[in-house]
Amino acid sequence: MLETIFFLAGAIFGSFFNLCIYRLPRDISIITPGSFCPACGHKIRWYDNIPIISWILLFGRCRDCQELISIRYIIIEILTGLLFLFLSWFCGLNKELFIWLFFFSLLLLISVIDIETFFVLDRVVYPGIIVGVILSFFLWKPIEHIIGMLLGGGIIFLLVKLSPKLLGKKGMGEGDVGVALLLGIFLGWKLMLSTLLISSILGIAIGGTILLLTKRTGSYIPYVPYLAAGGFISWVLSQKIEAFFTL
Repeated sequence: MLETIFFLAGAIFGSFFNLCIYRLPRDISIITPGSFCPACGHKIRWYDNIPIISWILLFGRCRDCQELISIRYIIIEILTGLLFLFLSWFCGLNKELFIWLFFFSLLLLISVIDIETFFVLDRVVYPGIIVGVILSFFLWKPIEHIIGMLLGGGIIFLLVKLSPKLLGKKGMGEGDVGVALLLGIFLGWKLMLSTLLISSILGIAIGGTILLLTKRTGSYIPYVPYLAAGGFISWVLSQKIEAFFTL
């Protein structure tokens, strides 16, 4: 029963994240107006706005204009539902659960916006960093997490500045620095190091494969999703990683 509640809650939040993904880059309020079709502008009826179910019943089309609704909507709703379900199982019911629900939901939101727009929105990232700094002083070891923030942000900052000189093109954007700061303050320096390693491997393997298959060499590949995935994997394996550093 509890698992069902968390999955449904995740799907509902996923629906809200879809709204944010569309509106925030376009500077549209996330409060008003109510949900509307991006193609025809018609207000979406409440029964057409039920997470997952409505997309399926409408066959992925707007009821009014019959324009296709991006499959991203149902994917994010299912993915967020699964994320909430996994975190509730992994953490159990405690205050830590809600911290990680916030953190990984924020990473998901930032990642999808980066994929769709090639932009990282500072007004989404930096409030998260502030929350992380506050939490580090009240719940964690602040020194480890401040070092993690500076280490992650510093390394990505150097890569941003050096990549044009070393590669002859811009490899990362300044927005990636903010995401690294966010990851570092929540994860601490040990998990931040593993995050950078894992994200690099994922970026080379997946990003490189995409470039080869699409034959779009030299194209920009959003790096935030790889940082987020690296952070998630590092967090799940945190006990093993922490043990490695104590050898």
